[in-house]
Amino acid sequence: MIKILVIDDEIGICDIIARTFSGIGFNVSAATSAERARALFRKAKPRIVFLDLVVGAVDGLDLLNEFKKEDPELIVIVVTARGEPMARTEALQRGADEYITKPFNRHYLRDIVTSKIKGVLDRRDTVTRPKILLVDDESRLRAGLRHYIEPRFDADILEAGDIPEALEKIRENRPDVIFLDIKLPGLSGIDAIGIIKNLNPSSRIVIVSAWQSAEVVSRALALGVDDYLGKPVSLPVLGEKLKDLLSNSGKLIEKKVDRDMENTYAHSS
Repeated sequence: MIKILVIDDEIGICDIIARTFSGIGFNVSAATSAERARALFRKAKPRIVFLDLVVGAVDGLDLLNEFKKEDPELIVIVVTARGEPMARTEALQRGADEYITKPFNRHYLRDIVTSKIKGVLDRRDTVTRPKILLVDDESRLRAGLRHYIEPRFDADILEAGDIPEALEKIRENRPDVIFLDIKLPGLSGIDAIGIIKNLNPSSRIVIVSAWQSAEVVSRALALGVDDYLGKPVSLPVLGEKLKDLLSNSGKLIEKKVDRDMENTYAHSS
C-alpha cells in the first residue's frame, strides 16, 4: 500500500487531504509541526509528501531539502496559499514535483498523485501488469465489463462463473482487483469474501450486485470489501473505482481511449 504524508499546520487541510486519499485505499499520515513531520517521515517512509511552505516557525523548503536528500525519488507536492511566481519557481528548483495553490480541487489532487506515481514507476521500470478477476455467473455481464476495461487499462483480465472457479484462479493468479457478484450458484459471493481474504489478503474486492439491501451492503463492507456497486452498474463509476485501486497499488497503466465511449453502461437482466 502506497503511503502518503501530509504536512500542514492547518489541521483542516490535513483532514481534507487525508480523507481524499484514505477513502481510496492509501495509507495516510498527517503532521501539523515540523518535528512531528520528521518523525513520521522516518518511521512511515512515505512515497508521497504533501507539504505546505510554512509549517509553524519552520520553512517548508527546508523540509523539502531534508526529505529529498534522504530519498531523492520521493514525490513532494507543495500545497500552499502562496501564489506568487517566485515562490513557485524556488520550490520547483529545490525539487518539488508539483506546486498547487490553496484553495484546491480534491479531484485535481488525485489526478496529480496518479500521474506522479506512474511517472516514478515508469522510470524504475517496475510497472507490472495488474490482474483483474471478474466473478459473475452471467457471461454477458462479464463480457461487458471486459469490453469496457480492456481498452482503458493495460491488465490481465480473468473470468469465473462461480466461486469454486474463482477460488482456483485466485490461488493460481493472485489478482489485484476482484469484481464479485453476490448471487452465484452454490456458495454466494458474501460467503466467499472471508475465504478470498485468507487466500490472498492483498486482493481488493468490489461487489457488483443487483442485491442492494442495506443489511447485505453493510455485511459486505464489514467483511472488508472496498466498495459495493449496484446493478445495472455505471461503467464510468466502475472505471474510476478501478483506477483508484490500481493507483493505490502502484499498478495503474491507463490506455488512451475515445471519450465518447465513457457514456456506455453495463446492464444485468
